[in-house]
Amino acid sequence: MGELMRIPGWVLLVTVLYVPAVQAQGTDADKDDKREQPVAAYTPPLPAGKTNVLAMNLPQGATGETEVADNNRPLGGVQEPTLGPILGARNFLIPSISVVSQMAASSSESGYARPAAFSYLLGTLDLNRVSERSELFLHYTGGGIFSSYLSSAIQDMEFSYSYKWQRCSLLAGDQVSYLSESPFGFGGVGGLAFLNGSFQFGPFLSGTLAPNQTIPTIVAPRLSNTAVSQIEYELSPRSSWTASGSYGMLNFVGAGFINSTEGLLQTSYNYAVSQQSSIAVIYRFDAFRFSYLPQRLEGHVAQLGYARYVTGRLSLHLAVGPNLEMFRGVVIGTANRLSWALNSGVNYKMDRTNLLLSYDHLMTGGSGVLVGAQTSQVEATVGRKLTARWQGSTSLGYASNQGLVQTSANSGKQHYNSWYVAVRFGYQLRPGTDFFLGYGARLQATKASVCGIPNCGTSGVDHEVSAGFNFGLRPLLFR
Repeated sequence: MGELMRIPGWVLLVTVLYVPAVQAQGTDADKDDKREQPVAAYTPPLPAGKTNVLAMNLPQGATGETEVADNNRPLGGVQEPTLGPILGARNFLIPSISVVSQMAASSSESGYARPAAFSYLLGTLDLNRVSERSELFLHYTGGGIFSSYLSSAIQDMEFSYSYKWQRCSLLAGDQVSYLSESPFGFGGVGGLAFLNGSFQFGPFLSGTLAPNQTIPTIVAPRLSNTAVSQIEYELSPRSSWTASGSYGMLNFVGAGFINSTEGLLQTSYNYAVSQQSSIAVIYRFDAFRFSYLPQRLEGHVAQLGYARYVTGRLSLHLAVGPNLEMFRGVVIGTANRLSWALNSGVNYKMDRTNLLLSYDHLMTGGSGVLVGAQTSQVEATVGRKLTARWQGSTSLGYASNQGLVQTSANSGKQHYNSWYVAVRFGYQLRPGTDFFLGYGARLQATKASVCGIPNCGTSGVDHEVSAGFNFGLRPLLFR
């Protein structure tokens, strides 16, 4: 286990020391478009940081300004869409420290005693290195959870690096985490990203690439890792072709859950209908494998996609189509089934309010509990600036998982419904330093007649009340 916990630290060290920074040159030409015009550029949280308040207060004279991200990401690609050009400081490393105390109560019938009080101690590093041709975004959180019931390490890292030529671009990225619970509502505050009280909407890479973990389980260490790469070639000023691949794994340490791997290959044709709208034709192949089980699940997905961007205000994407599910193995033999797949999301910004909403319907690996699942999940977050120093947010998540394969350990039909809700209020003491209070609740309801996996046949509600302090340290600037 010790070797696994050092992996994110080595990756961070190599990234900081050896990825070159190239100075940005030139600016984009003005566009004369009589159609709907975007609003002025704004400064929301920078793409590479959860400590966004400190990032927005970096000295511009020392670093200059550049477009850190834009809305030209292909609809059929592996990156999350943005709200458009974001102006801010470039080439910096921001460290921060977070301390969170929590009181918890549980009505779970899983047979284990949940601690009444526990604490989180976390350190965070956010790195941006941007030039005219390359972009490096990295977010790393490391620390631990401490309680009388269980103490466990927390390791979470996500990075993406891209390099652009005249018509071609390459991207490589990775998502890795070592947690004690499912990241779906982790910590009772809506996920690990909210433990430091900041309001970051979305990762750099698509959240559907990581192994799905929307079925809560007992406290058990798990390692999740997904490596991804993508190539994009511009066929014309309006169209492009993308090809991407990823490999993910989910392993549970010292627990009787189902380890799994997932391989993905995807290609798409993307076409810009206008400056604000684009469409895409997408094909994806998914392959799932399970440890110690001679069973394979494969999916062939064809989707039509649509995206709409209004710079600084709206980012909307939708991709839907049929999914041919193929079952191969000795457990259920050979069988095919026709289903459907959908990926959608909306990011909308008003004057003082941000809204993030996503809905996905897809075949997943089963979250370590099922041998494959048909998963539907929805997540929503609303953040609002209440006063000059106070801000609040509400998060809601719901997931439904229907088992695809019956084994000797779970001979009955299994169906899991899980949800979480979290409310947070934060007070800014100074730029980069804030205090927050939060309340979260999580529920799991299951329908399973027979089950051989821990905690897969129980229902319960957990309640958490949290208080946290986030202290942003002095940023380190790069030339």
